[in-house]
Amino acid sequence: MIRNEPIHVWLPGRATPILSGEFTHNSTARSGYFQYAPAYLASRHPPLAPDLPLRRQALHIAGGLGIFPLFLDAGPDVWGRHMLTRRLEREVDEFEALTLCPLDGVGNIALGEITGEREAVLSLEAFVELLHRLEHGQKAATDLEDRVLDAVQKGTSLGGTKPKLTLSRNEVQYLAKFPEPGDSPWLPHVECAMLKLANACGIRACEGEVWPLPGGRRTALLVKRFDRETLSAGVARKGYVSAHALLRLDMLPHEKADVLLYTTLGFTPAALKKSYVSLASDMARWCGGQEAHREERRELWRRIVFNLLIGNGDDHPKNHGLICIDMEQQQWRLSPAFDLVTHPIARQEPVLAMAYRYVKPARRGRSQEAAARLVWKASVEDIVAAAVEHYAYDTVEAGEYLQFAAATIARRWREFLAAEGMPEEEVGRYENTFKHGWANPA
Repeated sequence: MIRNEPIHVWLPGRATPILSGEFTHNSTARSGYFQYAPAYLASRHPPLAPDLPLRRQALHIAGGLGIFPLFLDAGPDVWGRHMLTRRLEREVDEFEALTLCPLDGVGNIALGEITGEREAVLSLEAFVELLHRLEHGQKAATDLEDRVLDAVQKGTSLGGTKPKLTLSRNEVQYLAKFPEPGDSPWLPHVECAMLKLANACGIRACEGEVWPLPGGRRTALLVKRFDRETLSAGVARKGYVSAHALLRLDMLPHEKADVLLYTTLGFTPAALKKSYVSLASDMARWCGGQEAHREERRELWRRIVFNLLIGNGDDHPKNHGLICIDMEQQQWRLSPAFDLVTHPIARQEPVLAMAYRYVKPARRGRSQEAAARLVWKASVEDIVAAAVEHYAYDTVEAGEYLQFAAATIARRWREFLAAEGMPEEEVGRYENTFKHGWANPA
């Protein structure tokens, strides 16, 4: 099936999107073409992304879903797809979801027609008022009202994705994250504390706060949207590409061997592609220069260390991405860290969702002495070696940061959890989570 849809973009400093071009998608061939609009080219507007340079000729993409990475990130997550399917009472494919979903996705791109219903964003006050009416008998009559009720009351177990809504306060937009039924009521407090603890460890992290919902029995996490900018004329948007899209992971087949590889030893090409190592390398063409790329690799390694220290194994490729800081010069940087989660668990050797070190096969002459391996599990030796091999650190500096981060977390985790309003007995449940005696480099 061949379909065409307009592509709109929010340019820097503008609160209203403009037409940038048209995308033609061939679902049968799994390919697509993007054609910049003549008016967009004539106005000398900047390219949308490094993989979408300004040209009169159509730009082609093939393989995977046949959709440019930047466009994929504009679409809904698993929960959003669930809500869209329920509203339409039928399944929708990836391309259709991009053209029909609410325009609250990440980044500055929108596929399809811009409508008031798709653009609607509730204020916190309007959300509270609407929720009160819905919980006292009013039936949800619009897609937005349905999403409000589902997010707070029911949630969805699909894919483990938490219900989310974009809300505004004083013209500033936030992502409101609601726990699912069965989640700990303290989940928003813990995630908020981890964002602040990450900042204390020298990591660029999102701004978050715990938001008590009406009635005082429920809370949500409010995260300030890093891809939005409040202007006098409204809200502008910034470009964003997830690690999943940047690495073209839509092209990777799902192999059982890659799932079973969740260990220290082992290697498959797909697992290498879906790794911190590949992200550190492939984001070079988005960073706009060697020095900027070096700094972002260093920032990425600090996040690896933090995730290992707090036991965050939810660091999958859609929980990392790049934000556009200069569209004219096409300079992109790692977005502020988000979705930093931890759990009250019996401490074991921490394991990440993405391999952070790649050890090449050792060779002497023509013989191969040791097979290639990827590393997910935490060890001081691997963490420091990875810092030197992939992330632009030297051994001494890497060891110093590891000591600093481990000491900061060990000393302050209780403080940060308690500051979010968690009672002492709940804070105490995380005692084993934050034991990281393994992080004691000489």
